[in-house]
Amino acid sequence: MKKVNKIFAVAMTLLMLLVTDVKAATTITVDTAKKGTVDTNSYYVTNTSTLTVSNVGTTDTFKAYKILDVYYNQTTNEITYEFTSAFKAFLAATSTYSSLTVEQYYALTNGDIASGSTKTTSTLDKLASAYAAYIKNNSVTGYDMTVEGTNATLTAEAGTYLVLPTLTNRVYAVMVGNLAFAATGTEWNLNTATIIAKVSDAGVSKSVGQEGYAEGSFVIGKEFTYSLTATVPVYPTNATNKKYTLTDTFSTGITFSGLSSITVKSGTETFTTAANGTITNATGDTVATATFANQVLTIDFNLDYIDTTRIDITYKGSLNENAVLGSAGNVNSVKLTYSNDPYGVGTYETEPTDSEATAYTYGLEVYVYGVDDNVDLSGAVFEIYSDVALENKIGTVTTNEQGVTTFTGLATGTYYLKQITAPTGYSLIRDAIEVEITSTGNEAEAGEGFTRKEIPNAKVGILPATGGFGTIIFTLIGLLVLAGSISIIMVYRAKQNQENFQV
Repeated sequence: MKKVNKIFAVAMTLLMLLVTDVKAATTITVDTAKKGTVDTNSYYVTNTSTLTVSNVGTTDTFKAYKILDVYYNQTTNEITYEFTSAFKAFLAATSTYSSLTVEQYYALTNGDIASGSTKTTSTLDKLASAYAAYIKNNSVTGYDMTVEGTNATLTAEAGTYLVLPTLTNRVYAVMVGNLAFAATGTEWNLNTATIIAKVSDAGVSKSVGQEGYAEGSFVIGKEFTYSLTATVPVYPTNATNKKYTLTDTFSTGITFSGLSSITVKSGTETFTTAANGTITNATGDTVATATFANQVLTIDFNLDYIDTTRIDITYKGSLNENAVLGSAGNVNSVKLTYSNDPYGVGTYETEPTDSEATAYTYGLEVYVYGVDDNVDLSGAVFEIYSDVALENKIGTVTTNEQGVTTFTGLATGTYYLKQITAPTGYSLIRDAIEVEITSTGNEAEAGEGFTRKEIPNAKVGILPATGGFGTIIFTLIGLLVLAGSISIIMVYRAKQNQENFQV
């Protein structure tokens, strides 16, 4: 018998085998209505085998598109391979590959391709990527694969297949598998093929105040930091669609500090952000563009200049007078829009509710009361401090006729009130009054989100019943000192009288 022309296996690698005087262990079946063009005495092979893609998403769907058909000459016992009509149409439509032959196709691999590789210099990967783009823009027939668990399978006729996802929110690398005949000794065997899918995910998480925290409480007007951690998928070498955009929507109670407050870091490099929102790398390339309008911050990335799978972004904001008090909080949510279709135009959007950050703020209600009812307690003035040393002043409040006043826009924590003016006819409280602002608040008349602090005021000439523990302590110390002094005097006089009596 004559020598077999060429045998190859493409599971992202191509092998050419020369086989002599082989006999078929697999009975080769053919369609006699379909003759080969390379070997006009050969016929289209109809034997089937199983193509499997493992490591796939359980809800993803896939199609396989044939690249090479297999033909068999029973007289010479030779197998030849020819491009499918769809692949020939693709080649004819490209200037790069218009004259490509099957023999040249065999030689495309550089030996550096692995099944499902996403980053490679292999020309086979580039060719497969280009064909994938062609499929997306033309009516190329594909074969639906069956997904069970994490495997997608297809029973298909012998040949080479390009596998592409048709429904997914993930990014898959180029996948090529070959159902090829191989010689084992002097026998033909039709192999199965398994591709281990290389797949990457995209996503974004958000923090406020401290990294890793989706909630925080803040003082109105005080700036705080938002942090985003964005996961970037790895796109195939020849991907034509690599959209990656973050959109953060602020509630009306939050004021964005401006585009210049944005910091973007990829790996060890921190990019430069201009006041107009242009974000550049060390060589001046535009890595991203940021815009802010109608309470929406948009950062659109150019992934050609991103070499890592993680981007860290921070920017600043503050609560304003429109901030909502209490448990509802002031929410801003970020969504990620990215390409899940590297060769077409399709994109996927994450749910904004998946990446929310909530800034809370609360209120203080001060109630000053006296010993008598129906007395005007207006004019009690208190300064609010965030430290016991009374150095960091937050604000000032003044009571109304009912002795009530409120202050809005406080973070949870301990504060101190210093009375600087007492109501007419009442004594000034000299000591700082401690108050704890909590997220649950209490039965404040001002409503949800307020913590109520009740403070007694004593009339002039009457020792205040309260006003901080300092007054009580000093009073007790004074009484003890007075009692001690009286005791010493009495002991001294008794001793003097005794000495005088002895004389």
